[in-house]
Amino acid sequence: MPQLRPIDLRCEHLATAHGLNSPIPRFGWGLEGDGQNQRQTAYRIVVAETGNGRIFWDSGKILSNNTQLVPYAGEPLSSDAVLDWTVQVWDEADRLGATASPARIFTGLKSDDWQAEWIARYFVLPAGREVPADNAYDNRWQARPADYLRRSFASADSPVRATLYVTALGLYEAYLNGQRIGDHVIAPGWTDYHRRVEYQVHDVTALVQAGDNVLGAILGEGWYSGRVGHNQRRAGNHYGGRPALFCQLHLHYADGSNMIVASDEHWQTRQGPICYSDFLMGEMYDARLELQDWATAPGVQVGWQPAEVFTPDPRAPKLDAARAQPAREVARLPAQFSHLATNGAAIFDLGQNIAGYCELTVEASAGARFTLRHGEVLDGDGELYVANLRHAVATDIFIAAGNGEETFKPRFTFHGFRYVELTLPEGVSPEAITLTGIAIQTDTPITGEIETGHPLVNQLLSNIFWSQRDNFLSVPTDCPQRDERYGWSADAQVFWKTAGYFADVSAFLTKWMLDLEDGQSPDGAFPDVAPTKPLNPYRLTPQPGAPAWGDAPIIMAWDHWLRYGDRDFLVRFYPSFQAWMEHIGRPNPDFIRRNAVYNNYGDWLSVGPASDRTLVATAYWHRVADLMARMANALGHATDSAAYNQLARSIARAFCAEYLDQSGRLTGDTQTAYLLALDFNLLPEAMRPAATKRLVELIDAAGGHLQTGFLGVRHICPVLSENGAADLAVDLLLKDTYPSWGFSIRQGATTIWERWDGWTPDKGFQSVNMNSFNHYAYGAVGEWIWSRIAGIDWCEQGPGYRELRLRPLFDSRIGHCRASYRAHTGIVSSHWVMHGDTVEWRVSIPPNCAAVIELPPGWLSKEHSDRLGAGTYDLRLCKSANG
Repeated sequence: MPQLRPIDLRCEHLATAHGLNSPIPRFGWGLEGDGQNQRQTAYRIVVAETGNGRIFWDSGKILSNNTQLVPYAGEPLSSDAVLDWTVQVWDEADRLGATASPARIFTGLKSDDWQAEWIARYFVLPAGREVPADNAYDNRWQARPADYLRRSFASADSPVRATLYVTALGLYEAYLNGQRIGDHVIAPGWTDYHRRVEYQVHDVTALVQAGDNVLGAILGEGWYSGRVGHNQRRAGNHYGGRPALFCQLHLHYADGSNMIVASDEHWQTRQGPICYSDFLMGEMYDARLELQDWATAPGVQVGWQPAEVFTPDPRAPKLDAARAQPAREVARLPAQFSHLATNGAAIFDLGQNIAGYCELTVEASAGARFTLRHGEVLDGDGELYVANLRHAVATDIFIAAGNGEETFKPRFTFHGFRYVELTLPEGVSPEAITLTGIAIQTDTPITGEIETGHPLVNQLLSNIFWSQRDNFLSVPTDCPQRDERYGWSADAQVFWKTAGYFADVSAFLTKWMLDLEDGQSPDGAFPDVAPTKPLNPYRLTPQPGAPAWGDAPIIMAWDHWLRYGDRDFLVRFYPSFQAWMEHIGRPNPDFIRRNAVYNNYGDWLSVGPASDRTLVATAYWHRVADLMARMANALGHATDSAAYNQLARSIARAFCAEYLDQSGRLTGDTQTAYLLALDFNLLPEAMRPAATKRLVELIDAAGGHLQTGFLGVRHICPVLSENGAADLAVDLLLKDTYPSWGFSIRQGATTIWERWDGWTPDKGFQSVNMNSFNHYAYGAVGEWIWSRIAGIDWCEQGPGYRELRLRPLFDSRIGHCRASYRAHTGIVSSHWVMHGDTVEWRVSIPPNCAAVIELPPGWLSKEHSDRLGAGTYDLRLCKSANG
């Protein structure tokens, strides 16, 4: 008999919850099965303490088909506990299915559980160096050396459980008895450290021994006191002048006793071999300065100073458990020696543009110096091109100790690069070293696999995926290479639907939405970037968001609702969204968004005619008003929904009166103007055909090319395919002449460029002031490839992929498409192959779900039903006689 099986257990959107921020966590799971129309009719959740099996909650058999975000209903959870939970399900015939493998929960600590204090190396000048300097730690950027901290403690016995709770202002690596704890990198991540900092939880039971032990940490500057952003008049020290550690080790013994080792005045500190480490400048490591046994030798050590206990300015931040997955090393790419540069340095090629760093393995004499410069592209002479990095130096330095084979990789910096220029000491050849590129990212689980019959489309999909991977590091950054690396909100909102296909971004947005809210001003203005402080360090309040930028939280929240069905998320942030709507509504009583537009960027970096910025701003105001009406309706706020619907209608009327003439033309007459007006439903139904016709004419007038910027690009293929011009949408997708997605691929791009004209044969490189080759915004076409070429789309009537829309566009130029998406409800797949005028299409719908089938115009199927239940179906489609 077919068996229903729960898969992908999640607590608060995480496979393993390392700390809880709510006493009522929520549980979810997907389903898989082997039959048709399978569904869950009941579930049972059991939550038990790890080790002793004590039951905190046994829900019993609950008659429900719900699999998502089920709230905990057991006895109060104790802090500093480790739990395992599992779920059983019953199917439509009341048959008990498989029991899921248990998932783990670390409950974390409550605010009054903390005994730790913030500790740091005693305060010196902001550069972190003694005076006079003139030693290994001196550098022209005044970047700080890393701080080493340690504490020796005795354990009467080997504990049955040991858990480390740790965070930092800055970055940390933690050690216990010489062993590095965990596999996190760039931890604890970026928040507004003046408001909150997230801590991590590590099971270190296997590392604690009876007798003497040493707990240690290395601290780097990171976002806290290091350089981030492009303001060279205030390049760093945005939050404070020195990194600090905060940690607490809990030891539990078999006799029921326990012990806590916390960061306090008993710790020691000193500097070591990391001479400096900075996101933008890079890292210098002198292996001759390594501290032997620093994390293993017990007792008080000579040459170490007492750590200082202090309260960070302006106040100690709130401590939260980490809400998203940690950043990790996610890929290793062997670097291949390419050629020698004119300066004699060796050029290495990873074959892929990444965000991360290199691991260098060498054998050299003491004092031998290896310099690694990083760049995304080479210039026409084969030299490393770094002018577009602006003030980012992106250079790592390793000085050998001369102790045989040595391996170096940075701890507290990262770069955006494909190529490495490696300056070698005399006598060392490129063939004698091993160089490996290591990609890092917040380790959001990969959820999508997609492949088509067209090589250009496949490369485009790879470029989109890598740009997402390279820029999703604690926050969704604009670029990983130059002196910027902000969490720009409009870049993210146009890309968010695409992002959700490639990876599970539910926890990632849960964390970042708090950063956005932390940056909201008292009068309701959302910021342009989050966290906000480095963008304009001279403002007392965050820089208010421009149209489409400040609107981003509402747009992403709606995407989050449709993809994950997280109603609590909407409830949590709804008041903040209302405050933003009031903020932009008050100064614009005529419903044209002329005021409170701040740095009104418009359709950023468009090519061709510029779109009217007030038109774009007003269109976005209509968009968020419409979404707020839908959101209010989803939350049961009927009065709010009616008010926001009325607002949207008023904006639409004002928009048409201001910008639309009787022939159906819009002011400015640009592609983006028509795209927004059509996709945001701003036009009377009778005017849509004329607007579509004019859009097509503008594309034709541009030689069949797009002319959009960051805002317009998301809409061009969806609008064309929704308005009877799907063939033209595919034309744009496959075009490889400038400007197009294929043009950059023809130039060898392995990530999405910031600008359509980042490099062209006739003009060379674009302005060095703004020219990233790893910028995901134009990759927003990915959502159309997934939802229309593959045909896997969400449905507003059944958010969270309980209901699906399967609506592929078949095109002989694409040939075939094979796609699988791991939704929170289960695995959805769509695989079609075109044979002349027929298509073989296999679709799989998870148990408990259903799908609406929407075939392209002119396609028929004998087996075609407008609605399919769970199961796998093989459909044979053909064109109708008049299709």
